[in-house]
Amino acid sequence: PQGGPPPPPAPPPPPAPAPAPAPAPDPPATAAAAASITAAARFLREAKEANSKLLVMTGAGMSVMSGVPVFRGSDGSMSEDFLKFLGGYNAARRRAGLEEANDWFNFSVSDMFKKPTEKEAWHYWRWRMLRALVEPAEDYRLLQRLVDYFGPSNVFVVTSNCDMLHERAGTPAENVLEIHGSLGRVQCSELCCGTLFPVDEAFLQRLRDEPDWVPRCPMCNDACLRPNVMIFNDHTLEDGDGSALHAQRCRRNEFVRGASSTRSCAVLEIGAGVVVSSIRTEAEALGTKGRGLVRINPSEAECDKMEILASKQALRGRYFPVAKRSAEALAGIVEELGA
Repeated sequence: PQGGPPPPPAPPPPPAPAPAPAPAPDPPATAAAAASITAAARFLREAKEANSKLLVMTGAGMSVMSGVPVFRGSDGSMSEDFLKFLGGYNAARRRAGLEEANDWFNFSVSDMFKKPTEKEAWHYWRWRMLRALVEPAEDYRLLQRLVDYFGPSNVFVVTSNCDMLHERAGTPAENVLEIHGSLGRVQCSELCCGTLFPVDEAFLQRLRDEPDWVPRCPMCNDACLRPNVMIFNDHTLEDGDGSALHAQRCRRNEFVRGASSTRSCAVLEIGAGVVVSSIRTEAEALGTKGRGLVRINPSEAECDKMEILASKQALRGRYFPVAKRSAEALAGIVEELGA
């Protein structure tokens, strides 16, 4: 027959692809964290719309991303760096027939600058000063966007950090209180005078070049200098009338007094730990007097913990914990605000 055999039947069409699975819902922890950021942003937006002021309070956790080391874990244990300096300090105390220090609280004291241990004290403070010469990381830049959102004149920063990173990030120096002092100033360790000396580039270069250098007070030429930083059992800190710390405290008091009288101050706390809880305690007290408190801390337990027993009740409905690291939390808040 003409034309040959019929062609084979066409193959069946391929089966339709299975529908893509619906995206899995966010885990409860992720959803809760996102909700906490939204709640914090809403609180801050409402504060700005009500022409409220913003009091920012930061602890050591704020500077970790920038490379400034912390010395204690959340359980109070000392870092390896700190233990190295403590060992050298105790060796000097043994040589002088003095009792050894066994922890942070009897190492970082004003007597460390006495002659028998002044070199070992400056080994530690040299390290502190040089390690603080860093640029502000992303969390500081994000916080500065929040400062700009409220307006710099409507924001005041209180920090337990001594590293001057808020100023380097753009916050005016007159709007910052460093409650523990600043590594940018030194003073006589025996208070021979009330003079504060700037830590300038020449001073820093000697620290870099001469690891055993002990800076001497140029006024008495006997006692060594010490940072104008608050330490434990501190009876030589220059912080009285006319000092830089006193002037900062006066400006903070004026800011808070004006805002608290109309309950128009929102409080934002970032990176404040529980071992030395001065920032947390003041944040709770001022948040209670003001509009409320946002607390950013990566530890859920530390977010849940209140330093003042009455705060949980007093801040009911006005407390906004965000259990995230500072950069992630601030990025979320800034994005929600469109700042």
